Amino acid sequence: MAHRFEEEYPWATVERRIETWIDESGCPGASVAVVDGTKPVSAYEAGFGVRRLEPDAPATPETLYGVGSVTKPITATAVLTLVDAGEISLDDPVVDYVPYFEDVPGEAITVHELLSHTSGMPDDDMASVLLGEGSDAGASIDGWDDFRSYVDGASTQRRLDRERCLYYNSGYAILARLVETVSGRSFAEFVDRAVFEPLEMDDATFDVGVLDDRSRDVMTPYHRDDEADDGFRSGTLPNGPVFEGPGGLLAPVTDLSAFLAAQIGGGPHLADRLRERAYDPVGTYRRLVGDTTYGYGYGWESRPFGSDTLIGHGGGTGVSGGYIGFLRERGLGIAIGCNTHPSVSPATLAVEVLAILTDRDPASVVPERAIERSATELAGRYESYGGVHTATVEWTGAGLEVEFGASMGGGALEFAPTSLDPDEYEFATVEGDGTRLAATFFVGDERVELLFDQLLLERVDGRYGEGDDSEGDET
Repeated sequence: MAHRFEEEYPWATVERRIETWIDESGCPGASVAVVDGTKPVSAYEAGFGVRRLEPDAPATPETLYGVGSVTKPITATAVLTLVDAGEISLDDPVVDYVPYFEDVPGEAITVHELLSHTSGMPDDDMASVLLGEGSDAGASIDGWDDFRSYVDGASTQRRLDRERCLYYNSGYAILARLVETVSGRSFAEFVDRAVFEPLEMDDATFDVGVLDDRSRDVMTPYHRDDEADDGFRSGTLPNGPVFEGPGGLLAPVTDLSAFLAAQIGGGPHLADRLRERAYDPVGTYRRLVGDTTYGYGYGWESRPFGSDTLIGHGGGTGVSGGYIGFLRERGLGIAIGCNTHPSVSPATLAVEVLAILTDRDPASVVPERAIERSATELAGRYESYGGVHTATVEWTGAGLEVEFGASMGGGALEFAPTSLDPDEYEFATVEGDGTRLAATFFVGDERVELLFDQLLLERVDGRYGEGDDSEGDET
């Protein structure tokens, strides 16, 4: 089922890309909604594949998915609602409300720092333990008492040597506990009243038990399993209050799109000054090749999207996942839910769909696509002047592999990208003795050259070479 915008948008292209993603990433089913803040009717909603394999049941826009850390913007909104009401301050020490970080090194950790992952507390694998991935290490968290002991045990790991943005799931569990203490309600009840009800998010919930009701339009969560007959085996989601704040939301994309519409257009549920402040990056969350940076605000990541900024958040549970995001200036948003952990993230799909809808080349806004495209275009066989030295360049999916001829000592090296300048691509590797080796590619109109260790080699077959039967075609 799908509802469309006016035909100015290339929906057929979008749907082909989503269907390809379903096939390539190994996902039984997914649902997608698009929000256009410039239009009074702002919904494209569609389901792809199946929400359940046995018995077969199609995915729809109303299918309920566990969306993992997509929960964080919801949790941040709940906290900011309390700030807006004057019940807490962003600069308040967390210990004023809940018994965490009482003996942490350094100054007291604040609400602001937990919202923005800038407390200096490193990842403590809390999410992995709750998802059942920490049993081999003997760790377990069963309720708030266990969680408090778990957090206290890691408090000495706090980094104070510099300002850092370290993704800290436990911080969002603590924020949920703070919401309960200040509001006098359970976290789920407070979010329902403060966020879900005002935005008419009628199906969003933190109750994992709804997945057992097959009369409802709910996903079955799946592990990808090559040994299973159909490639999947069913799984379960964590169930308990500790997981709710950082990743416990279950929602259909119809509800997630309502939340996005409120972020794009504003509304009475949250003051504009706080809503806008949530998007502004507090710290650098990730740095990419070419000095591109991703920031983190209050429950939202930010990243460049051409001349615009994409505000969003992805999430996964190991057996399901999702993404929500919107272009800050353009006001175009997208929500995705899926019922496994796909090999290509919903975040990547979301950026590609937004690129299609804004008439952009996806490679210009999806770093991994840009790297793959550039690396693929460099592939081929290279020879030095006189043909004494040779090298064969291939893209492995993770980097460039360069196989050198016997005259250069033979063997292969794996190179990672360090510069994606379209006229001078550079890839590098480091040997065991610390020597940095660079492979620099110069791309001209009629030739591609490789400079490696003082030697210049020219491609003799490939896109521009004599052995290329597809001369003039795009790679």
